[in-house]
Amino acid sequence: MLQALRRVVLAAALASASATAQLPSFEQVRAAYHPSDALLLDRNGKPLADIRFDLTRRRFDWVPLAQFSPALREALIAAEDRRFYEHDGVDWRAFVGSLWHNLLHDNKRGGSTLTMQLAGLLNPAIAIPAAPGARRSVGQKWDQGLAAQELEAHWSKAQILEAYLNLAPFRGDLEGVHAASAVLFGKSPAALDRPEALLITALLPSPNGRAERTARRACARAKKMGVGNLCPRLYELAPRLDTPRNRPRFTLAPHLARRVLHAGGERVTTTLDAATQQAAIDGLRDALQGATQRVSSAAVLILDVNDASVRAWVGGLDPHSPDAVTTVRSVQSALWLPFCAANLIERRLVTGASLLPNGGERDSPWRSMRVALQQPESGSQAAMLALAEPPAERLRQAGLELPKDSAASPELTLLQAAQAFRPFVAGGNWLAARWLADSTAAARRLWRNDTAYIIADWLADPTQKGAASELQRPDGGWQAVWRMSDPTRDTAIAMHAGERYLIAVQVAGNGSRAEQPARLAARAIAAIQHHLGNPPSRAPRTPSGLVLGLVAFDPPVEPARREWFLRGTEVSLSVAPGRDSTLAHKIVTPEGANSGALLRRGEALVLESSPATPDARWWADGELIGEGATILWAPPAGHYRLELRSPEGVVWDRREFTLSYPDDDATREHAPSSGASQSAPR
Repeated sequence: MLQALRRVVLAAALASASATAQLPSFEQVRAAYHPSDALLLDRNGKPLADIRFDLTRRRFDWVPLAQFSPALREALIAAEDRRFYEHDGVDWRAFVGSLWHNLLHDNKRGGSTLTMQLAGLLNPAIAIPAAPGARRSVGQKWDQGLAAQELEAHWSKAQILEAYLNLAPFRGDLEGVHAASAVLFGKSPAALDRPEALLITALLPSPNGRAERTARRACARAKKMGVGNLCPRLYELAPRLDTPRNRPRFTLAPHLARRVLHAGGERVTTTLDAATQQAAIDGLRDALQGATQRVSSAAVLILDVNDASVRAWVGGLDPHSPDAVTTVRSVQSALWLPFCAANLIERRLVTGASLLPNGGERDSPWRSMRVALQQPESGSQAAMLALAEPPAERLRQAGLELPKDSAASPELTLLQAAQAFRPFVAGGNWLAARWLADSTAAARRLWRNDTAYIIADWLADPTQKGAASELQRPDGGWQAVWRMSDPTRDTAIAMHAGERYLIAVQVAGNGSRAEQPARLAARAIAAIQHHLGNPPSRAPRTPSGLVLGLVAFDPPVEPARREWFLRGTEVSLSVAPGRDSTLAHKIVTPEGANSGALLRRGEALVLESSPATPDARWWADGELIGEGATILWAPPAGHYRLELRSPEGVVWDRREFTLSYPDDDATREHAPSSGASQSAPR
């Protein structure tokens, strides 16, 4: 009887093409498949965030057959089509059995093979009607069988099974095992164990059935397979079938995902690092714990110091909030201070030891340029800005713009602030921050290397007492820090740069003294550093063209210290403008007004300093020639660079002159002389 029925169906198949004409090839089905979600990946391929674009169905990447767990394939064959590898599209035993069952019982049974089910998924004309409880007509069932045999004639069993596992409907709008396993169990199809596989395949007859009923069906199948001991586990897992199905799977970087993902099926690889991103989130959350009611927004951006690639992008702790990394904020004019200072240094108009008026402070009326930059909250920032207007062209090169209204506050984003600060710790080169793995950016010279090094040295000074000192790590490593606020101090931006990373944090809100945005931002940087666990940073290599010298101050408003100078700008004593210092060590003779000195043979040049300092050191062209307040020196004729130094090597004063010995007295009588002389001892 079965053979006769089979011959009838085959004969009808030869005469009918309507059901099979619309069936595509396996390659066409695979090529036409499009996931509903787009995926954001870190630099190592780890998922960071996903966004759903197709709201009619949810399905993820197509999965090859070999990447479905053996337990899943076993459960599917046992539950849906035990003779899958034996039939040619229609299981005639099951087909006849379902006919007799449906004639004798009210509860209808299908009898469709996996191939027949796949044919229904591929051809809407023979699909199960969408109405609840509706079933295929006899004609549709007939066409489904014809289509299944056509599939078997052109597709391999492996292709049929692979396509079915990727296209079968599951709970709600979940389509394919990949979506079902990821949403319901948080696993890839390759990781499904036997209880999970049994539960997923039990959904196929009734995808939206009650969880308890599905567990009973899975338990019955487990008993038939001889693994009834899994039933308790099946009932334990059943509540997961009601997991919300529209939630994103990955939420590490939702704000950046919204920026770069545009269509389902996209897989965008970024420069971010998942571990660094998690450390940034955890650090920000730790810092804001207990203060979230007072904080309106917060963000973290971590850049690689070397190449400006983004390693962490946290637009806020709420994934649905606006992206605070790119939100424009007003800041104080102190933003321009590092640019002003660098511009003045590079033009050799000031040094780190230059004294500036300190805005009416009675106890300390002067601040050095270094300390003024470290403490922008002091009154010295006005004096610094008065020395030179903010360098508009340099600011534009750094991605910043001066406000058109000079009285208005500057505006920028956290991203712009980090990009502008980075060149000071990266040898003066500016790079646009990049967050896509396949993007490139050309570096441009913003500052000379020696200028950038000097500014970074000021901002990395562990002895600084300004508000930004709260940003320094206690481990003693090299760290350049900078902080700015808006005019109302309701928004603060803090930046910390070490050998490897630049960490920028923005906090906005209205907190108490202990919860002011500036303090919360500093606390966040410390917490992020803790979660990163990086070793202390090493200082950058000192560029050529710099001189390290000891400098004192008159008046002594700051203790003497070592300072980096551009070669040729060194000073040993920094005197306040308009002050005639009596503390300066000077070379009295030879005088500095003339460029030449004449001596008779046998005479010596008298080198004299003021004030008379017994331990003064005299150097000529890099060699020590004597010690004391006054010495005699009888070198050969030539051009000399004379220096008066302290015992520690600080250059107090210098002269350059040419020494000659004329052949006759007449020449000497009319030649200028720049220094006293006396007969050299014989």
